[in-house]
Amino acid sequence: MSWKLVEGKKEKEIRKAYGQTLDELLQTRKDIVVCDADLASSSGAGFIYSKYPENSVNFGISEQNMISAGAGMSFVGMKPFVHSFAPFVSRRVTDQIFMSLGFSKGSMHIYASDPGYWSLYNGATHTTFEDLAIVRSIPSINVVAPSDATSFAWVMKYYVEHGGIFYNRAPRKVVPIIYEEGSTFEYGKGQWIKKGTDVVLLGEGPSVSDCLEAAKLLEEQGISTSVVDLLFIKPLDEKLIKEVASSHKLVVTVENHSKYGGIGELIAGTMAELPAKAPLRKIAVQDRFGEVGTKEYLKTIFHISVKDIVETVLENKNVLV
Repeated sequence: MSWKLVEGKKEKEIRKAYGQTLDELLQTRKDIVVCDADLASSSGAGFIYSKYPENSVNFGISEQNMISAGAGMSFVGMKPFVHSFAPFVSRRVTDQIFMSLGFSKGSMHIYASDPGYWSLYNGATHTTFEDLAIVRSIPSINVVAPSDATSFAWVMKYYVEHGGIFYNRAPRKVVPIIYEEGSTFEYGKGQWIKKGTDVVLLGEGPSVSDCLEAAKLLEEQGISTSVVDLLFIKPLDEKLIKEVASSHKLVVTVENHSKYGGIGELIAGTMAELPAKAPLRKIAVQDRFGEVGTKEYLKTIFHISVKDIVETVLENKNVLV
């Protein structure tokens, strides 16, 4: 593991990282096959289909078939990369992931794009606040939520080298860059991005950037704040959770997911087995369906914005004394 935080404010589309990394891998690995369900241009891999026609398949709007066929490819030595919007490679294909991949011991990288509020104007049918709850219950699957394009690309390369089933949950769009290009990480481990002593903010995916922004605002009010990038949802870095729970006065989880079955419940379960007395507060989407709107509007109405993070900590300021 060798990662370094980026200096200054930089941004990058994660779908560009997807296409660029596939291109880089395909230059030396002919066992890779890129699969999509009529969304190759949306995933950032559109040019792959013309550049590497023998290593790419468009299945059309047939996600169940794509997962099962991709699993079959893995049984003959291929390394399938499949993509669709998050609801269509989680709730729509649960049985195929469970039986064709998990139970059958297949191998696949699943790019689950635009989860939660990232669906923006695509509406409720394309919004998924339940995918973590669904997929992490499947035995043997790895569930990751990269915070930026750098960690996203690392997951792709790790999969090619080690195999397994990886559910890679990330937007397609522009997100702040947290890690320098070329940074490497450790399987099953999270990262301390910032260390404080009062409150720790544990984020998944690009919510980590919101945690960093909230931490800055809290520091201005005299609250020493840590920020942790989980990266791995399954397996969870339980050693790290034990460390943060025992060294802070307040633990706050932040996620672009339902409060049911997300990282809040996952970390609460881990903390329940510890002697640590730090209270846990969960910032997550309540029991509701999605709707359309801008990113900032949706984060506000779902109460998972930077403002909500800061207000949650301030509402619990009594435990920080």
